[in-house]
Parts: sequence; C-alpha cells; structure tokens
Amino acid sequence: MDNLDDKIDTLIRDKLVSFIQENAARIKRITTKFTQSNKKFTLDHWQALYDSYDKMFRAMPREMLRVEREVRLKFVSTVSEDRVIRLKTMFNTETELLIQKLAKAYQPEFERLGHGADFEARIEKSRKKLSESLDQNIQKCLDAVNGDTGQAKKATVEDLMQLYDVKETTLHGIQIVASLQSINSLLAQINGDAGLKEILGNFQDGFRHMFQDIQKNRSTDTATMEARKKFKMEVARDAMTVREIVLNTEPFLEQWALPEEKRNSEIIRKSWANVFDILEGREGRWQAVIPNFKPLYEFMCGEGG
Repeated sequence: MDNLDDKIDTLIRDKLVSFIQENAARIKRITTKFTQSNKKFTLDHWQALYDSYDKMFRAMPREMLRVEREVRLKFVSTVSEDRVIRLKTMFNTETELLIQKLAKAYQPEFERLGHGADFEARIEKSRKKLSESLDQNIQKCLDAVNGDTGQAKKATVEDLMQLYDVKETTLHGIQIVASLQSINSLLAQINGDAGLKEILGNFQDGFRHMFQDIQKNRSTDTATMEARKKFKMEVARDAMTVREIVLNTEPFLEQWALPEEKRNSEIIRKSWANVFDILEGREGRWQAVIPNFKPLYEFMCGEGG
C-alpha cells in the first residue's frame, strides 16, 4: 500500500509542477499583453496576475484528487483515513507555499497602489475556496473509490467497456474511468417515462460513437513520415477532446442527482456550454453527436419533456 501511496504522491507532485509551469507561462503572456498596451505595473496588471494564480488554485484540488481517484480505481485500492490526512497535509503545505510566494511578489504592489486591503481580502477568499474545494473533492474521491451504499452499484471497467464499446487502454489512457463510472451511476438514478429513457439511451450512444471513432484502425502504412506524425497528433487531440467532454458532462449530471430546489442552474448552463463549445469546435469534428446530448440538457432545463 505504501508503494502505491508513494506512486500516487509522485504523480500528484508531477501534476503540481505542470500547474506551476502553466501558470508561469500564462503570467508571461499576461505581462507581455500589458506591456504592449503600456499598462504594465498598473492595478489591472497586478489583478490579472493574481487571477492567474487563482485559476491555478481552482484547478488544483479537482485535478490532483482526480489522479488519486484514477490510480486507486485502476489498482482496486481504497482510501484510508490516514491517507486522507496525508493528502490534506501535502495539499495544504504546497498551496500555502504558493500563497506565500504570491503574497511576497504582489502584496507590496497592491499596497503601493492603495489596494492592500483588497489584496488581503483576495488571499482570504482564495484560502477559503481552496479549503472547501479540497474537502469536496476528497469526499468525491472517497465516494468513487470506497463506494457509497446509498448510490447505484458502481460499474466495473469491464462494464464500461461493454456498455460503451470502448477498449480498456482507451479508458485508462485518457484517464476517464472514475468520471465515466460516476456518469453511469448518475444515469442509472434517473427515472422517467419511455421518452426520457430514449433521451438517456441517445445520450449514451453519443459517447459510444465518439469512443468508436477515436479507436478506428486507420491505416497509415503508405503515408509519409510527416503524414503519420500528423495523424498521430490528430488522434491524440481527438482523444483529449473526448476526455474534456466526459469531464464536463460529469458536473452537468451531478446536478440532476440533487433535489430540484438545490440544483444550480448556472452549473448546468456552464457545463453544457463547455460541452457544446467542444462539440462545435475542431472544424465541426463532433457536430454529429450534438443531437445525442442536447435533448437531455433541454429536458433538465424544462425545455424538453
């Protein structure tokens, strides 16, 4: 178990490093933009830099706990209480170091411009959101990995392979096992008439079509090296696109499981907007499956059934 914990810790730290690198690149682009517009070192510039850190903070709990969840599901390993403590300690230590670095670099500049109180309020808000998000994502990980007797039985990897006609290498390769299990459980909880069942069936058909498409064996034997390289890049990009659709569908369906009065229409709208934008992108690459997804969104919003 310790070996698996250590392996996951390494993967989580690798994910953290990638977040820091992405943030550094984003900050460089922001500074270039404000320099070109002669607004470097203005309040807007410093606020934009802070927002870049805040974007990183919002993504960290979700993506780092996703690593924990995916690996444990793959190796059929539960999350212990000691592991939860270890995760919280590691996460809080790393994020506090980043917050201190942020404060050291930007707080004097906010104070110089007379907005020291604004900076302190931002820091307090970021800390609070990080703590809440960490707790929520740990619980989500526990529910997915350790199971919840109050929920529908979790589909196995074999179940998903059969249901969606998808290869195990694809499921693990684009890291969607946990999310697809969650989606499948949520769909199983939805009760309705024959019309709704048809909507749900078409919804699953949409995923099935995308998986089949990215798994097609397209021969590249006679292609040039450059053509083969381009083909591999397109396949990888298609796979990542499907992953993004799955990840954005999960919060969309999670709202369905809530009592109607507790559903967040903004989350439903934004999640669907993300899915729709992805399906519309790539020169219309995935437009054909929009009719598989849209009716469920319309039904949830009261526009359909």
